[in-house]
Amino acid sequence: MFYYIKGNLEKVAEDHVIIDQHGIGYKIYTSSFSIEELKKQEDVKVYTELVLREDSASIYGFSTLQELELFRMLKSVTGVGAKVALGILSSISMNELVDIISSGDAASLMKAQGVGKKISQRILLELKDKISVYDMVADMPASSESGAESLVSVFREAVQGLTALGYTESEAAMAVRKVEGAFTELEEIIKAALKHLAK
Repeated sequence: MFYYIKGNLEKVAEDHVIIDQHGIGYKIYTSSFSIEELKKQEDVKVYTELVLREDSASIYGFSTLQELELFRMLKSVTGVGAKVALGILSSISMNELVDIISSGDAASLMKAQGVGKKISQRILLELKDKISVYDMVADMPASSESGAESLVSVFREAVQGLTALGYTESEAAMAVRKVEGAFTELEEIIKAALKHLAK
């Protein structure tokens, strides 16, 4: 519904901020790391996700697209809701979290808010392969938001296309990662990745 919200930072709380945009105050739940970044500015911009439940509608937002993408990935894991995903992102920095998931470090993941043994195992199991796609755009500057958003989408589609051809998600993600710098179009990425997989 909202791609981003831009306005004046009116209030900072422990787990959310209030952004005033033309007289409307948006309550946006965010991580401690995003809060620290937003506090440095008066006019702020947060990339958002509207989370709907049976009894509520909440806006979650982050100072970068990369953190929003990681939030979405965490939220996609079975048993991990928006609040748990936010707790993880408030406890562990993005780079550290990517390293933890990539290496399968359950003990470090369990240090995050609201994460027990079962949840940590699910996150590692369901995201270990997918994190490669996230990592492809993790170093992109926030100013290139449209490029980052479109690349994430293309990489996902390429991985899905390769898995439909019988490759595992891990094999597909690694192959796409190998050719990511050379191509940006979906068809080109898949063709190049297939050549890499055929070697």
